[in-house]
Amino acid sequence: MGRENSASSFVRQKLYPVDAPPGGAWEPPFTCFRYDVLLPKGGVDAFMCPERLLEAYERHLFSWRQGLLCVLKVDQPISEPLQASYERIRDAARQSFALKRNLPVVLVAHAPFLAGASPVNRGPHCHVIALTAELSILGFTTTNDEITSDAGHLVLYREFQDAGAIS
Repeated sequence: MGRENSASSFVRQKLYPVDAPPGGAWEPPFTCFRYDVLLPKGGVDAFMCPERLLEAYERHLFSWRQGLLCVLKVDQPISEPLQASYERIRDAARQSFALKRNLPVVLVAHAPFLAGASPVNRGPHCHVIALTAELSILGFTTTNDEITSDAGHLVLYREFQDAGAIS
């Protein structure tokens, strides 16, 4: 039996890189280094909880839908405090996804060196996980197919580069 292939299982795996609770539970504390949920202006406060956000998102999805998530892995330099690069990545994700496109984001930072991995081979990084349906006060609405395309990835790369989140 393989892994479940869903948006919520993917996000949960990122929130728990090690020592995930059994049975699919989402019990804090998460074992990632840090995480945030970034919502568009119309996002309701209950969705600040990643589990609630993903449950509502998956209820909205059609079973045939592809392109459930747009995931960017952004390496963090080890030449500065993680907080500094994390905040640049967070700001870029908020601007590019939450504010510009009304897409919610789960931002997950990993610091494998804190668990004994070499920072040269497995350096700190952030997973920017954008849901592909717009979120408003009415709930999930229009799907954004642009960000899951090759052309969309290039646009996002430039936006993150312009924001100083990547070099």
